[in-house]
Formats: sequence, C-alpha cells, structure tokens
Amino acid sequence: MKFKLVIALIFASVIIAFSLQNAEITEVKFLFWKLSLSRVLVILGSFVFGVVVGVLITMKRKLISSEKK
Repeated sequence: MKFKLVIALIFASVIIAFSLQNAEITEVKFLFWKLSLSRVLVILGSFVFGVVVGVLITMKRKLISSEKK
C-alpha cells in the first residue's frame, strides 16, 4: 500500500472514533439557519466536505498542469 493511503486510513479511523464518542445533540447555527444535529453528523460532514474540497483542488491543479504541457 502507498504511504499516503495508509496515513489517510489512519486519519479517517481517528476521525470516526472521535465522532462516535461525541454523539450528543448540538445546535448548529449557520447564517440564517439553526439546526439541532448529532455531533457525529457535524464532525463527519465537516470531514467529508474537507476531503471533497481537497480532491477538487487537486483535480484542478492536475488539469491546469496537463493543459500547459
């Protein structure tokens, strides 16, 4: 396995373990919205959002560098 994949799997496991230990209901306020959600959903949702943004940025960089060649 590649080193980055191993690190990513370890990091994801830590995030999942952390989120499952924080299962209380919490109030989330964002702009005009106010929601009551489980902290698990907030933590995992933030993690997934960050991963998606990271992948999109990486894809954009690869597309830009391949167009310059």
